[in-house]
Amino acid sequence: MAVNYPKLGNKVIAKIIGMQGQCSIGMKEGEEYELSIHKCGDFCGYFYHNLFGIITILQFGGSFPVMEWECPNGQNKVKVQLRVEKQ
Repeated sequence: MAVNYPKLGNKVIAKIIGMQGQCSIGMKEGEEYELSIHKCGDFCGYFYHNLFGIITILQFGGSFPVMEWECPNGQNKVKVQLRVEKQ
């Protein structure tokens, strides 16, 4: 069954901008993932859990002074940059 995600607020895009080691689920530098309060797609659930509050703020028009975060996995740190695309 196909899932239809509602278009609510802004689109939030996470871009992998750096890595130390290898991502445990295979994400690679340069990849991009659309994230929202409904959608984490193929993005890491562990990392998504830490970003959920920030994603919510950005999706619904708020802002945040920091737009780059590191994965909570201390062994294989993936760094992402979030950006907002208005819909």
